[in-house]
Amino acid sequence: MDTQESLHIWAVQRAQQIVLREGMDLALSAQDFDTRRVHQRGKKLAMAIAESLIEAAKARA
Repeated sequence: MDTQESLHIWAVQRAQQIVLREGMDLALSAQDFDTRRVHQRGKKLAMAIAESLIEAAKARA
């Protein structure tokens, strides 16, 4: 398995983790019509995505 393929597999797994954790929290908050929590969970989802992009950039370097 080459480095590019390993990075791809890592990215897919990381995306699944983010969606399962932060995405589900966001969806549940939206379902409850809790706008304050939707805003908080949206920020948390955005931060998780940003952190994973930083991780990926470090892995490529």
